[in-house]
Amino acid sequence: MVRLNGVEYEYRPELSLAELVDVYNLTHAKVEFDSCVVVINNTAIPAQKAQGWLVSDNENIVIVPILDGG
Repeated sequence: MVRLNGVEYEYRPELSLAELVDVYNLTHAKVEFDSCVVVINNTAIPAQKAQGWLVSDNENIVIVPILDGG
């Protein structure tokens, strides 16, 4: 099982985070790697590296938009 922003998905070998995000975006508020912080198992990962990240079983992934403050 893999969790992306609190939504559970079945784990599949060789599944990239970019592919998982595409599935997530079909039914939830869209997330993008460009203006977001990606946190995988409590560790921040650079967005460019995260796109090609191969998802592992039991991972908890959170993609959070960066908010510009003023």
